[in-house]
Amino acid sequence: MVSQVDKRNEPDSERFAEASLDALSEHIAVLDAGGAIVFVNRAWREFGAANSSHPEELCEGSNYLVACENATGEDAGDAGRLAAALRAIISGGLDVFSLEYPCHSPNQQRWYVASVSRFELGGRVRVVITHSNITTRKLAEQLMSQSEEQLRAIFEASRDGILVEHDERIVYVNNSYARLLMYAPEELIGAPVSFVTSSDDGKRMLEFGRRRLRGEQAPATYEFRGRRKDGVLIDFEASVSTHKVAGKTFITTTIRDIAERKRAEEALRQSESKYRLLMEQASDGIHTYDSSGNFIETNLKLCDMLGYTREEMLCLNVKDLIPPEELNVAPIRFEQLRAGQTLLIERRLRRKDGTLLPVEISGRMVQDGVLQSIIRDITERKQAEEALRQAYDGLERRVEERTAEILVANEMLKTEMAERLRAEQARQELLRRLVLAQEDERRRISRELHDQMGQQLTAIMMGLKALDAASYGRQSIIVNLQQLQELTNQLAREVHNLAWGLRPPALDDLGLHTALYNYVEEWAKRSQVLVDFHSSGFENGRLPVAYENTIYRIAQEALTNVVKHSEADQVSFIVERRDDQIVTVIEDNGRGFDVEASTQASIKEGKLGLLGMRERAHLLGGTLAIESVPGVGTSVFVNIPVEEARIGGDACE
Repeated sequence: MVSQVDKRNEPDSERFAEASLDALSEHIAVLDAGGAIVFVNRAWREFGAANSSHPEELCEGSNYLVACENATGEDAGDAGRLAAALRAIISGGLDVFSLEYPCHSPNQQRWYVASVSRFELGGRVRVVITHSNITTRKLAEQLMSQSEEQLRAIFEASRDGILVEHDERIVYVNNSYARLLMYAPEELIGAPVSFVTSSDDGKRMLEFGRRRLRGEQAPATYEFRGRRKDGVLIDFEASVSTHKVAGKTFITTTIRDIAERKRAEEALRQSESKYRLLMEQASDGIHTYDSSGNFIETNLKLCDMLGYTREEMLCLNVKDLIPPEELNVAPIRFEQLRAGQTLLIERRLRRKDGTLLPVEISGRMVQDGVLQSIIRDITERKQAEEALRQAYDGLERRVEERTAEILVANEMLKTEMAERLRAEQARQELLRRLVLAQEDERRRISRELHDQMGQQLTAIMMGLKALDAASYGRQSIIVNLQQLQELTNQLAREVHNLAWGLRPPALDDLGLHTALYNYVEEWAKRSQVLVDFHSSGFENGRLPVAYENTIYRIAQEALTNVVKHSEADQVSFIVERRDDQIVTVIEDNGRGFDVEASTQASIKEGKLGLLGMRERAHLLGGTLAIESVPGVGTSVFVNIPVEEARIGGDACE
């Protein structure tokens, strides 16, 4: 029952048991093996508060056995007999005990019977004391000697059942007795006393009566199971007295239905058993202690955690388990606990072997003057926290080391990137110079082909015409001369086309638009491919030479690839000058190709067609993209940025 102090975790059966005991009019208390009160019901508390000059001696936590032994005054005799009986019952020398005693108030006469019994639960001895008010019975006994009618009226008015027997047969029962056993009063008159009891209890009660008749001591109160008319057995408490009337000895038994109390006691016993089971099965240590820190109860888990036996633990104070230096820094906050606060704290508890155990303690008050703590071993958590802290420290060191390495690597990378950037810039500058040199060489070769070879071929043609005039009609000479003239004309045309292809004069003289237009028109005639040429945005001035050369050469290479590979019969050619860029789009309806595979093959075989087109665009900060799907066609997109300030500038730059 002392385990019921944990109100938060008590099951419904425990609350029902306490409520049932509080509903009884008997004054009930439960003592431990030392005589200390561990539980009282509401009737006990109210009676003590209203009638005792020292009510604190009747509260939970006080020692009732010691109070009885130390009693003085006119009640000392009864108190001493009760104390002796308590010790005998606790030691096992006596099973039950009852004592009738007067307890008069200034305004009222009162009698009580104290009933003491013993039970064990979980290996612990418990003693139940029940003080029942028998004033009614005592007054009835007094009145019986005065007037039978008055006595009968009193008996009938009593809520308790009253039976009078003589020679072990029933001579009188009041209505309450008959009603409790579901009989009519006349059905019980003359019946044996054992008629209304269980077989075992009937024999026991008859033996009690015979002992009284022989003048021997017999219990004044006891419990028995009465048999109702329907055969159901009911628990009763009996108070018995003996008296003589007209020379005859009568035994009067007053009974009270204690079925509810029995159920409450059983529920209380079961709830305490369940609580003890839960407490022992808990994975945490649990103990209760008083407001001074003295242990009241503990589970085996806490004993195992600290290396003590249960008996050793119960002799300790909670302060004995806390290192003094820690107790000085963080004392136990009893006042907050008594005020109803729940406290959570981490501490180190000293084991029996002197080692320290890190724990987490949750403490609270569960009953007046009784505190409870739940103690959890946090050794693994502390070890994990320490491992985590070490890992974190190691990680911080590693981060610092890695950061330093990254800084060094970054500096090295910056240096390498700067060197690569300088190399790329040098490469682009070299490519730019190569392109310019190539264009200059094309221009020189074109000029020499046009000037020197053109003049020489013209001289040859004039010589052939002179020979034709001097042939004097000789037919064989004329045929040969005509063949030579035709061959010379063809050679002149090829030289002209070669010179034009190397460097079209229109590109230098008239600009990109006219040069592209002339080239596309000539290319369409040679390739027999229909070309849709569109140009816009070139009306306001020339582009720098480098831009015009780049776009013209990319267009040449793109159209050359159409003739070589695409088998197209239509080409769309668009070149536009926009705000800050030159956009060129060349599309055909040919057979298409795999751009990635072709690019890789060009790199592997050292072909410069596609790569050269990209390099030319890249030299001017532009991009060249090729989109092609086999069987669909190919599109070439060229985008070259141009600063507005340079558009319309010196065309000969």
